[in-house]
Amino acid sequence: MTLENLEIVHVVAMDQQHCIGKENQLPWHLPADLKHFKAITQGGVVVMGRKTLESMGRTLPNRVNWVITRDPSWSFEGTKVAHSIDAALQGALADVQASEKPNRIFIIGGGEIFSQTMHLATHLELTHVALDVQGDAHYPAIPSEFKKIASEQHIDDKTGIAFEFASYQK
Repeated sequence: MTLENLEIVHVVAMDQQHCIGKENQLPWHLPADLKHFKAITQGGVVVMGRKTLESMGRTLPNRVNWVITRDPSWSFEGTKVAHSIDAALQGALADVQASEKPNRIFIIGGGEIFSQTMHLATHLELTHVALDVQGDAHYPAIPSEFKKIASEQHIDDKTGIAFEFASYQK
């Protein structure tokens, strides 16, 4: 199997200005979005940057966690470490065949990793959050070759924040 045979899926929540983070944290708390993220990625192979893992503070259970870092001495229990996107994707490719989701690698952040893998992505699982957060991490512009194939509107019961789960495909 090669990367060309796989679906490369970006999974991310972003505000109206494509903000995905502020001070290395999610700028909102939407339990339904976290549940949606878990449902999409559970049993699969996730690839993320070091800052994304550190912002979560732990590995994601029931997933193979690949972390990209430039620091050759960095390690984190329960993760597999790569020092480039290519190395992470090749490692993930080896793991994905044994996963519960053998056709998909999930890219889960952060902004730099999303930008550098957009050309590889085949699917986008986006949560559009109806906020305008002045954050410091952003998702790149969605290329025109992606078409929205599914959409669900929601409103958070506690905060009243509106959001949309949207699936895009090349």
